Amino acid sequence: MTLYLDEEVIVLTALFLTKTGGILGPIAEIMGVIMDALFKFTQNFGVVNIGLCIILFTLVTRILMFPLSYRQARSQKLMSIVQPEVMAIQKKYSGKTDQQSMMMQNAEIKAVYDKYGTSMTGGCLQLVIQMPIILALYQVILNIPAYVPSVKQYFTNIVGAIGGEGSISAVKSFIEANGLENLVNQARISGGVSGIATSDHIIDFLYRLNPAQWDLFTENFNLAGNAVVADSINNIINMNNFFGINLATAPGAGGLANPNIAWLIPILAGLSQWFSTKLMQSQQNNSLQGDENPMANTMKTMNIMFPLMSVWFCFTFASGIGVYWIASSFIMGIQQYLLNAHFSKMDIDAMIKQNIEKNNAKRAKKGLPPINEKTAENQYKKLQQKEQRDEERRQAALEKTKERVEESNKYYNTGSISERAKMVQRYNEKHNK
Repeated sequence: MTLYLDEEVIVLTALFLTKTGGILGPIAEIMGVIMDALFKFTQNFGVVNIGLCIILFTLVTRILMFPLSYRQARSQKLMSIVQPEVMAIQKKYSGKTDQQSMMMQNAEIKAVYDKYGTSMTGGCLQLVIQMPIILALYQVILNIPAYVPSVKQYFTNIVGAIGGEGSISAVKSFIEANGLENLVNQARISGGVSGIATSDHIIDFLYRLNPAQWDLFTENFNLAGNAVVADSINNIINMNNFFGINLATAPGAGGLANPNIAWLIPILAGLSQWFSTKLMQSQQNNSLQGDENPMANTMKTMNIMFPLMSVWFCFTFASGIGVYWIASSFIMGIQQYLLNAHFSKMDIDAMIKQNIEKNNAKRAKKGLPPINEKTAENQYKKLQQKEQRDEERRQAALEKTKERVEESNKYYNTGSISERAKMVQRYNEKHNK
């Protein structure tokens, strides 16, 4: 079982959880604290830009998760050695679906994993730990004002100027009058426009306005003469501007007939994801890349599917997600390159020995006897020998049955017709027929 983490596999879940109520709230709050600290850090240097903040945020979170990435890559390296032996066992039992064969296959595979001091679920723990963290990261990136107080303050000034929660009906009318319902659907607001019920919901909606839509909002609520609001809107537009791209707007918002500079984000996201996936797969043993390996076709599909998924997601959702996606793939690519170089020089025997020692420590806590590479190999050989003896017994039984059939046919097929009839009669009388 080879595990490696591709964010496309879980991004849909992240987006779903983001829209349906913050199941990952506590983790997202911690991520928000980190991003708020980074936003204040860049403010101290006179830089107020969400794009830069997202890149720094991605760098910091990837560094914090590096121990998990290291363990996952280590497990992946070991699996690349284990997998060819597992595949050989699976090939040996291919087509055998009886209970005895399935039990023997599982026993032999377990013996192989024991030999290398790992298990069939190697790498799962790292995956389980990383998944909620990455889900929470997406939740923060999609709704920055909800988790970053320094950013939220700009929107709070605007909401206060239009009457706070008392302006909810006016905001709903503004949305419907200008056909902006799609912005609500992208926010953390369940029930569409009718679901806007608090000041925070208004902020979630406002975060997705582009400069032209801000002009409509200012005109609709007569805010042109309000200096505080004008300053807040100006800061919001500037902080969302990343090399001429509005991070709050999806690159595909203008439709396929209106290409723009923001299209570079999904394109770069696809390329960076392709590069990252190739580096991850280069960690696999060459023997896993052949056509006989059932995983080979899956890997080939992933090489195409994941980059295309990156393009589609980043084309559909706010550009801020694309910036995070590109930064994450780029940083993961560098990490994977360094990890590949590190593990290519690592002594595999020492790694196996260390794994067995850790495994034995866990077994000791459970009151189980220790196991080492030699005993695991002996156990594997015993299983093979047992299977060979069972097969020899089966073949011997078949041969004996064949001989009996041949002797019976020879006996009953000799003599005249009358003699054979008498033999049948004697047989029937003997058995009371």
